[in-house]
Amino acid sequence: MKRKASLMYFLNTPLSAQLLIVLLGVVVFTHAFLGNQSSLATADSQDKHPLLLSTGLLEAQEAELRIILWFEKGKPQENFLNQLPQEDWVWQESHPANSMSRGYSLAGYTRISQESEQAIFSWYQGLVQDVGQAGGIAYLDERVPEGMDIAQYALQQNILPRQFSLSESVSSVAGWQESFLPKVVAGNDKVNIQVISQGYGQGRTALAIPVLLEEF
Repeated sequence: MKRKASLMYFLNTPLSAQLLIVLLGVVVFTHAFLGNQSSLATADSQDKHPLLLSTGLLEAQEAELRIILWFEKGKPQENFLNQLPQEDWVWQESHPANSMSRGYSLAGYTRISQESEQAIFSWYQGLVQDVGQAGGIAYLDERVPEGMDIAQYALQQNILPRQFSLSESVSSVAGWQESFLPKVVAGNDKVNIQVISQGYGQGRTALAIPVLLEEF
């Protein structure tokens, strides 16, 4: 009965959602089939990056980039603000309104082009290590005003989907990529990359590492 109910649910799902489910299944199968090549993929990933403008899946020429440094135990002794780029960036410190909480965040906003993505991602990887040593997590959030095929993106980036959600216009995949990206636990799953998209062509897409912190 459960199998029949699942089939009926799938058949009653909109065609676009059915296609996404099938494509995500292909991604999972492909990832498992090529699992014995994961060491090669990890080595190659050092020379690649997952940022959106360089994927060839979008027509957008610019993206909005957000970097959020989060420290659960409060402001670290090291002053990261003095070490961060200032030109064309806007940085904001945030302390929780509740005095009982010790969390501290430092968020930066800028706009980037495809040509600058490689340098930005290399800088972010170094920032991940520095922030991690200080007890924090460095989050990356890249957004474009254009919809994207997230199943194709997951396949291209060798992402193993762990969680996904579908609605009439918004789809989201959170998964695992064999790389040096920071990771978090979402439910029972470890994830280090998430992509959310609304529509195709006209729409919007967000790439988040390791997960999205701010509202889509």
